[in-house]
Amino acid sequence: MPSRETKKKAPVKRSKRDVERLLTSPKSPLATADLRQILSNPLAWSVLERQEKDEILALFPDKQHIIDADTAESRPDFTRLMSDDSFRNDCAAYTENLEAGRYDKEWLDEAWAAHDRRKAGDFDGHLDAKFEDEWDVELPEELKVRRR
Repeated sequence: MPSRETKKKAPVKRSKRDVERLLTSPKSPLATADLRQILSNPLAWSVLERQEKDEILALFPDKQHIIDADTAESRPDFTRLMSDDSFRNDCAAYTENLEAGRYDKEWLDEAWAAHDRRKAGDFDGHLDAKFEDEWDVELPEELKVRRR
């Protein structure tokens, strides 16, 4: 008869797909979570590898929200982030967009295709006509958008 020793289980490794689903699926728990509270918890920072920390810090627009910037101990200033309106708004926007499915690969592919079409001028005529219709004026030729 096998012994009843308790064996420690190895930590469960999350697959890249699990992480991708967490960050992109409208059904992700992050879609309804208080992301600002999660990200501002110092424990969330402590589990990251140094390379991941450096990548995140490089995304900050300036160093006002970084403690010990440009050192091996650099880290976000969580106290300042909690009272920063941009951080609050960005966290809310991310969860709203996640819940709306705007991080789904298919949705993003379609959005980038539409962006490229707009950038190429495919919708310029439509935008001119919409302006004229809404304002009930004829748009002078020199003010019409032409990118080609």
